[in-house]
Amino acid sequence: MDKGNGGAGGFFAGFLIGAVIGGAAAVLLTQEETRDRLAEKARDAGSFAMGATGDIRGKVSDVTSQWQSSVSELYERGRQVVESARANVDAAVAEGRAAADETADELQQKAEG
Repeated sequence: MDKGNGGAGGFFAGFLIGAVIGGAAAVLLTQEETRDRLAEKARDAGSFAMGATGDIRGKVSDVTSQWQSSVSELYERGRQVVESARANVDAAVAEGRAAADETADELQQKAEG
């Protein structure tokens, strides 16, 4: 009977050692898989960020080009308005001078005559 009890104790010790070794192997393998999974997720996130950044750059470039075009058009329109106003002012000044000269001539003729 002693032999039967010793066999059960040996089985239990073997079972316990196997469980500890299996648990340690599971922890090590799980950590490696987790690390690989995390690294893969980090690479995926980096690729996503690079793609999103590229899209944003493209959109910003498009908007910037449109703004530059709009600014150029507005500048040209403003320049034309200023030139037109300047021409109108010059014409009004010339007309005023002509009227003043004519009035001065009339007054001088009345004074002489």
